[in-house]
Formats: sequence, C-alpha cells, structure tokens
Amino acid sequence: MQGEIITTGTELITGRVGDFNARYAARRLHEAGLRVQSITILGDNAPLFQDSLTQALARSQFIIITGGLGPTDDDLTVAAAAQALNLRLFEDETLLARIRRCLEERGLPWEERYARLAQIPEGATVLDPGASACGFSLKHQGAWLFFLPGVPKEMQLLFDSFVLPFLVGFAAGGDFMRQRTLRLFGMSETQLQEAVNKLGEWQEGVCVGFYPNFPENHLTLTLRGQDPQTLEADLDRLTAALSREVGEVLLGPEAATLEELVGRRLRDQDLTLAVAESCTGGLICHRLTNVPGSSDYFMGGVVTYSNEAKMDLLRVTPETLAKNGAVSEATAKAMALGVKEIFHAPLGLAVTGIAGPTGGSVDKPVGTVWIGLATAAGVAAKQYRFHGSREEIKALSAQTALDWLRRELK
Repeated sequence: MQGEIITTGTELITGRVGDFNARYAARRLHEAGLRVQSITILGDNAPLFQDSLTQALARSQFIIITGGLGPTDDDLTVAAAAQALNLRLFEDETLLARIRRCLEERGLPWEERYARLAQIPEGATVLDPGASACGFSLKHQGAWLFFLPGVPKEMQLLFDSFVLPFLVGFAAGGDFMRQRTLRLFGMSETQLQEAVNKLGEWQEGVCVGFYPNFPENHLTLTLRGQDPQTLEADLDRLTAALSREVGEVLLGPEAATLEELVGRRLRDQDLTLAVAESCTGGLICHRLTNVPGSSDYFMGGVVTYSNEAKMDLLRVTPETLAKNGAVSEATAKAMALGVKEIFHAPLGLAVTGIAGPTGGSVDKPVGTVWIGLATAAGVAAKQYRFHGSREEIKALSAQTALDWLRRELK
C-alpha cells in the first residue's frame, strides 16, 4: 500500500508559504506504516496538474490532493481532475445547501462563484466534518483519491477524521489502529532514542516515530490489531514503561500544553502564582493566560526589563544589582520573592537572562539565564545556558521555568 501527495498553489512554489499540508500528511501516514513514495508541489496550473494526476494513478494505490477547492478563478483542482479522469462534474444539492447555510450564519451574501464549491466529479463522496470546509473522495482505476482543502487547519481536520482512518483500515484488511503521542521536555532526541532502545517490549509490533517539536520532543506509538481495547491496554503498558525509564521528562500522552498541566496542578492544590519576567518579555504570562480559566490561579505578572523597573516594581535592591548584576542568582531570587509578595501569592516565578544576539560577556555569554522560584519553603534559583536564536532562547527560558514549576507541584 503506497501512495503520493500532490499539493497545489502558486504561493507554495514561490516560497511565500510553506507546504505544511504535505509535511503533515506524510508524517501521519509514516506513523501509521503507510508508504509515501512521492510528494509533488504544483502551482495553479491545470495542464501540469492533470499530467501529475495521470502519472500518480499509474503508480500509486492512494493519492492525496490538497488545495484549489475554493471559489476563486485560480481554484482549478476540481475541474482539472474531472477532465483528467474523464468524469462529469455535477452539483451536489446537499453540499450546495450547506454552503448557503454557512454563508447565512456568517452574514455573507450569496454570490454565484460559491456554486462551484458544490461541484464534484461523478462517483465522488463528500467528506463533511461539520466544520467550515469539505472535501471529497473518489475511487478511480483501482486507486483512492482524496481531495482536501488547502487551508492547513481544515485539511488536517479532514485528513484525521476521514482519510487516515480509511487508509489504515483498508491497508490492514479491517484491523484497528491506535496511536498515541508522548510529549517530553528536557531530553534530546538522541537520548530519547537510547531510552527507547532499552525497552525490550517495544521492539516488536510497535511503530515508533521521533519528532522534534521545539522546544519539546514528541514520540508516537502506533499499534494495529483486531481488538481496540487490547491496543489501548498495550499503549498504556508502553507509556508506563517509558515513564519509568525517563521519569519527569515525560510530560504526558495527553494533548494538554505545559501551561495547562501547570494550571491543573495549581488548581488542584488551591495555589496561586505571580510571575516576574525580564528576558522572556511576558512570554510566560502570555502562555499562562492562553488557558481558559487561568484567572483561578494566575494572580498577575510584570515585565521588568530595566534595572530601574526591577527596583521600582519588584523591590530588588540597588546593592543586589550593583554587586551581582541583573542576570544572577541573587537577582532572580529577589525578583521571585518580590513578585510573590507584591501579588500576595504563595508562589513567585522569575526569569532573567541574556537572549542575545548581543549583550553577552565572557562570564555571562548569550544564553545565560537564571530562573527563580519562591515558595512557602523559601526561594531557590537555577542557572541555565541555552543556545539558539533570540526567539529560541526566550522560548526555552519560558518552557524551562514552567517545567520547573510543574515538577515542584507534583
């Protein structure tokens, strides 16, 4: 069972937009043990698309096509495919009614160009996730074709809801597939590979995928079999084995972000938090407040970028800054204590560092970061030396600070 992916859009071949759809589909198919032998990126050119589709039909059992399903003049995928396959286009009345209803719900007027969205080749089946966009599937000359929208969010929804489950079931002859993504932070991909290699029970019948997802590393487990409950039990067993091997590095199999995990533990323990940031520029506060209901446990935060702000807002003494500098253990501790006291919170978290690319020195090179944490038991600070761009150092600083808090709240 092997297939290929065709993505269309002039914005892709000009480099203005990355081809996220092909990357996503290829990764998900690989995790499921399905082979992709070709990825083709095309501009909005009907003849070239038709040639690529004809060639794909001659060599692949499934073809995934994304893009060109919209209402504008350069959305030519459906008409070009129908012509290449020698199939008549017809207007699907159910799909047309759905399009009209979506426009009405958004308060948009009907225009004739929207009618083309309801045109599909004869023999096609509409893939309707109940969201804003649909696609369709079609079997032709023994191959399965899936036409999906080009907007990544819409494409991924249709792919995960319809395409992948169908292909896995088709390739496995009716077997079930279960997959789990495990998220880890604080371990390199090489270290993760070594940890997995130690687990003997993972060596047979388990498809393992390693995927850097900065600043985390993700690991996918894919199992196939006849009993879904047995597959879930096996995934639980494998997850527990990895947890024993790597410890707190494993954030969990759930889709919850690190800030959501922190929020859960704060709420469960009836604790509140205040944050003081320097080099991260409010990134930690931003992540915490992205979680609905975070007002239950997040009291507030301050960005004290200058020394004056640290003194005026966080009560860091001039002597501390003069003796140790803004990026130091003493200042990180003072910031954490200061924000804890100002907001009357049981927990105070602070970050100060040098994000670069300038500002470093021999003693404190770019990437030097101090994180402070004040609790009822006292205050502590840890030093880190991060590498990467300014944005990467800020992201690693925020992630590490939140992860320390997560571990403290176990």
